[in-house]
Amino acid sequence: MGGDTPRMMFAKETEGTLDDGTLIPSEQLHLTWETRIRVLTNPTVWFSLLLAFGIPSVLLGILVAFIAKRPEYALLVPLVALSVLFGIFILVGVVIDLFGGFKVVFFLTSHGVRSVAGKGAKAAATATFWAGALSGNPGVAGAGLLAESEQNVFIPWKDITKLKVKSWRRFIMVKREWGYKPIGLYCTQENFPQVLEIFRYYAGDRLPG
Repeated sequence: MGGDTPRMMFAKETEGTLDDGTLIPSEQLHLTWETRIRVLTNPTVWFSLLLAFGIPSVLLGILVAFIAKRPEYALLVPLVALSVLFGIFILVGVVIDLFGGFKVVFFLTSHGVRSVAGKGAKAAATATFWAGALSGNPGVAGAGLLAESEQNVFIPWKDITKLKVKSWRRFIMVKREWGYKPIGLYCTQENFPQVLEIFRYYAGDRLPG
């Protein structure tokens, strides 16, 4: 980090709490914007879902096959688990997209990057949990609980390990070390250059060349 602060930034000291009670310490707010993210036509959402639940489903299938001594379960269990999960995901996604997608608010501050999901994402997570609970599928119920716990995600600038930029989609994937939730920034056509300038200031060495 170094050089002059990007000229588009505006100094605004913020202190308080989010809707979920999360304390926001005093910090300089550089940029904030709200967007709506559609589910079914979003490749990032599909890839994240497959990555998050595909590997655990395969491992579960191998474990069940080993315990039951039925090799075919290694393929059957993941297929059933993923079919149920994707079925629920599609149903919830259709409802969300019909209402214009779920709302997300992004913040770029002097401390880091924050993503706060709106009511649509929370409703989707709750629906996934209850669908799994009512169907007796603990994996799907767990997925809903996990999604609900990640409605408010924060990554400090110093903890960013990798950045992926897709300019044609005005999209930036912000990652930290393994095991932590990444943040996908969906920028607007107007603020994308500003967002990139802020990232160059705070994490320029982690931007792709």
